[in-house]
Amino acid sequence: FLFLSAPWLPSLGVRPDADPRLAILVDHSASMRYPVGTASGASRIQAAREVVAELLQKSPSASVWSFAQAANRITPTELELLEATGEDSRVVGAIEQARASGADSIVVVTDGELTDREAGRRLAERFGIAAHEIRVAEAAGRAGIRSIDVPRRVTAGDTLEIRVEIVASGRAGESARVRVELGPDVREVTNVELPAAGRTAEVLVRIGADASSDSSRWTPLDVHIEGMAPPWDAGARFRQWVQVSPEPTGAVLVSVDPDWESRYLAPVLERSVPGGGRVFLRLDEDSWVRSGVRPVRGWSETSVRRAAEGATLLLVQGDPGNLPAWLEEASRRRPAVMYLVRGPGSVPGTGVAATEPLPGEWYAETPPPAGPVSAHLIGVDAQELPPLSRLYGSTAASDGAVLSGRRDRRGPVRPVAMIGSISERRWAVVLGEGSWRWAARGDPGISLYRGLFAGMIRWLVERSTPQPLQRVESVVRSGDSVRWRAAPDVRDLSVQLQDTSGAVVWSHVASDTASAITGPPLGRGDARFVATGTIGGASFRMEQPFHVNGRTEELPNRVGVPLDVRPAGPMARRTVPGSDPPVWPFAAAIILLCAEWLWRRRVGLR
Repeated sequence: FLFLSAPWLPSLGVRPDADPRLAILVDHSASMRYPVGTASGASRIQAAREVVAELLQKSPSASVWSFAQAANRITPTELELLEATGEDSRVVGAIEQARASGADSIVVVTDGELTDREAGRRLAERFGIAAHEIRVAEAAGRAGIRSIDVPRRVTAGDTLEIRVEIVASGRAGESARVRVELGPDVREVTNVELPAAGRTAEVLVRIGADASSDSSRWTPLDVHIEGMAPPWDAGARFRQWVQVSPEPTGAVLVSVDPDWESRYLAPVLERSVPGGGRVFLRLDEDSWVRSGVRPVRGWSETSVRRAAEGATLLLVQGDPGNLPAWLEEASRRRPAVMYLVRGPGSVPGTGVAATEPLPGEWYAETPPPAGPVSAHLIGVDAQELPPLSRLYGSTAASDGAVLSGRRDRRGPVRPVAMIGSISERRWAVVLGEGSWRWAARGDPGISLYRGLFAGMIRWLVERSTPQPLQRVESVVRSGDSVRWRAAPDVRDLSVQLQDTSGAVVWSHVASDTASAITGPPLGRGDARFVATGTIGGASFRMEQPFHVNGRTEELPNRVGVPLDVRPAGPMARRTVPGSDPPVWPFAAAIILLCAEWLWRRRVGLR
């Protein structure tokens, strides 16, 4: 018995002054404000104070540390005043500081909603210190919103696609209702099955933007999981402000003769043009659809015409000799236009006339001619790429070519894409058809495709007035600092942060706009920033509301296996007080063994 139980024998030779140095780590994150149980009125932080007081009675020399985003050593007096105000629950920093102070065993008093539980477990094992977790909360069925994906800007009448990531605890298999509200008048409710603890579920909600206003406005978008009573609904609400504009912005591609080009060109427009891009495809004379928007619905020619007339960059795909009259007129008036030629004819407003397709197979020729686009195509090898479907000839001078093609890789060279300007207008003409086949091949074809179109698009729109100031993060969490990035030519920039009443809570005058501007950490709630300055010699003033949401770290799926660590090696005897194995079974075994020996001596047995 003694030999087999040797690994579990208590340390009988440890001196009294070698007792474990205990550190008590108490959680004071926001979730500690919640009740201990669904039917209990006591808060978790109150229960934690009582547990710590009991531990201090057993180990008066123990040190006490509070932790949330950071760890701090506190006295018993400060413990009585400790409130649950932290927005995060990170135990790693507390373990590091406790170990640096000489502790070789720790007790973590928490509600179980630790952000970095596994990291804390690995750290305790690496340090070789004993760890024990005491939870002061009963399991409660909760659900919360981990993240939300929604565009910052939308055109009135469009359909928003909102993706909501949901976490839950103790309610696996149950269903919940997710309510989405865009302003006071637009509402959508959908059902979702809640995931198991530690997992997430994604729900897609589509909601239409109100088209009744004639001016751009900022509208709050609220997402709420119904059925969660206070205070358990703290993580079940999310708000983000969305700009609803009746005027189309960014790039608009109007495809009269649709093919696969729009499929590969749409992501380039989204990344290259401020305001993103929209793609309209003509099905017949009076029927249009918008690519990439679900559910698919018909668009009137009036709506497409309005979008083309208000676009920063207008792209036209079709036969120049067979374009609608309104589209020809819009392309002549827009300051930046690109044509994807699909037939012979005079390209309006450019001075370029496309001729019949040239015979032979035409392959992209690299390196490209020197010009505004060549920097985007450096290092691209086009030797393995397929030929264009067809290449139209042109009557224009080839000195505006940004990409050329060679017939059968050995013959003459002709322009594939050209750029130019007339007065203040800039234009680009793509004479090659089937360039989407390059992107479909992957690298290096997709590099050539994106470099060509991104280079032309940026050259076309670089004269457009940029947004003077933009927030870096789309979502701001409680305790985060708001950051902005200014346009390069902004001067005399002044930024103010205001609360909901309009009172200024922070202001800053930027002397250097090359780096990001960082504001103060903010608490949960609505806020607004006001920026003034000059850009391009003209003064500007912009206002934009935003919402500071609660942190996602306090959501229920953080609860996991308790943080219990038994050290190995030289520290194996350092255990948490009160967790040592009982001594009496071993003492009884020794007494029985000695009694047997004495009895045998008395009866004469050897």
